[in-house]
Amino acid sequence: MQQSIARAVARTYDQRRQQADIERDDRITRIYRAHPRLAELDQAIAEAGADLLREAIDAGRPRHAAAHKESLEAERLEYMTQSGIEPDFDRPRYLCEICQDTGRVGDQRCRCYRQVMIPLLLSQANMRPLGQAGFDQFDPNLFSDQPNPERYHSQLSPRRQILGIKQASEQFVQTFGQPDTRNLLFVGSPGTGKSFMMGCIGNALIQQGHAVFYTTAPQLFERLQERRVLRATFSPDPTRVEEAEAVYELLLSSSLLLIDDLGTETSAAGQYTDLLTILDSRQQPNLRTIISSNAAPATLRREYDERILSRLLGQFALYHFFGEDLRLSASRQRR
Repeated sequence: MQQSIARAVARTYDQRRQQADIERDDRITRIYRAHPRLAELDQAIAEAGADLLREAIDAGRPRHAAAHKESLEAERLEYMTQSGIEPDFDRPRYLCEICQDTGRVGDQRCRCYRQVMIPLLLSQANMRPLGQAGFDQFDPNLFSDQPNPERYHSQLSPRRQILGIKQASEQFVQTFGQPDTRNLLFVGSPGTGKSFMMGCIGNALIQQGHAVFYTTAPQLFERLQERRVLRATFSPDPTRVEEAEAVYELLLSSSLLLIDDLGTETSAAGQYTDLLTILDSRQQPNLRTIISSNAAPATLRREYDERILSRLLGQFALYHFFGEDLRLSASRQRR
């Protein structure tokens, strides 16, 4: 994933430089057409430069080229000044003059690199279902501050609980690159903020330059099933194969993988083996996974393969969301 983004960034910079060269050539042609004398002077200066080189090679050749070239350059400058022609008209005009559209200044990335990279990350992240969710949009007042131990099986109010989860989510972003940062498992009833919190984390990490990919569990298993069928098909559609393999690469190697609504998928033979493969492949120091589920931990134990359950409960930090369905509350408020 990171390699594909890096290649896309490199292509963008290549296209920028090519466009700058095309615009420069068009500008030179246009100005020469309007000012033939300038074209003549530039040709004469080029010839004087060649004479200067020949003089350097041939010790017996008269030394006139340097003075002639200097005289031509002075005439050129005066002509351009009188004609209102910009001195750098014959040079490429880059979108970023600092790095000249290379993305690097010395051995460091230019400050324009993030401006190129982040839109590319967003285009591959599939984050549109989560919108522009951000921690700055979080409103704790949407959650009740009244504890209800009988209903929620917690001494905390929904507001206290969600504030704790928000703090843990922000810490996850801050410590994302550290080896002891754990995956996250969000469980709770629909409408209690799981997807929103996933969106906050995903969007924050994209802004930091990390590759993120979002999918719902039903979409995930559909894609895995399609890939399995294509791989078993004689002479499959190459475009579909390429798309399926690209998605599979995103699942395996995105810095952050977001899987939403686990437990809402239709059960099918072999799909949990695929999920197990993905979870195991992502057990690398630079990769993290967040999974949300409407199912309670006890339901997960009944519904899922013991191997998957051991990964979820052993490799993920569990956070329980509870409270009123925020979407139903908002709907009632609009009435």
